[in-house]
Amino acid sequence: MSEHARSNNRRTVAAYEHSAREYVATVAGRPSASADALRRLAAAVTPGARVLEIGSGPGWDADALEALGIAVHRTDVTDAFCTLQAERGKRCDRLDLLSDPITARYGGAMMLCVLQHFERTELGGALCTLVEALEPGSPLLLMYPEGDGEDQEHGADGDYVVVRWPPAALDAQLAQAGCSVAWDDTIDGRGGRWRTVLARKLAAQ
Repeated sequence: MSEHARSNNRRTVAAYEHSAREYVATVAGRPSASADALRRLAAAVTPGARVLEIGSGPGWDADALEALGIAVHRTDVTDAFCTLQAERGKRCDRLDLLSDPITARYGGAMMLCVLQHFERTELGGALCTLVEALEPGSPLLLMYPEGDGEDQEHGADGDYVVVRWPPAALDAQLAQAGCSVAWDDTIDGRGGRWRTVLARKLAAQ
């Protein structure tokens, strides 16, 4: 990773460390993913398998998936979000997908409203690390802002890196990581169009 990318990543993490409680107040207990997307993910997970969540944040998506009978390993790069989840009785482990190894194997994964914070040059490696942690045939649910280019969102507590991906480019990244897209959906949301993708790890990987 370049020093520029490291710097941007550190600023994004630091911003969330300072604004985690304010962020929780704005999302008000609502999952990021639609109920349909979470049901599709749950249906694709092998019974009894765990789902790894990258960027669990306040944990609302994990709550919804667990309500469907799926065990979730919640992780986040920010200590603040892990602390907030602990305060409501949930375990969330600190995990930096860009630097920490994933030693366990999972029957699924989800990374919702997170990949836009990776530099364009970082995403391929991050997806490969995540996919390597999945059993063959396992599902991966992603949600990200659609579009071209990248920018900084400026807030009272710092800057957030926002990298937008056209569908074809994101699907190419998934293919390089060893996944095929099984389903997708796009909605209007904060700052534009948001795309949800359910992919599967290829059996040969």
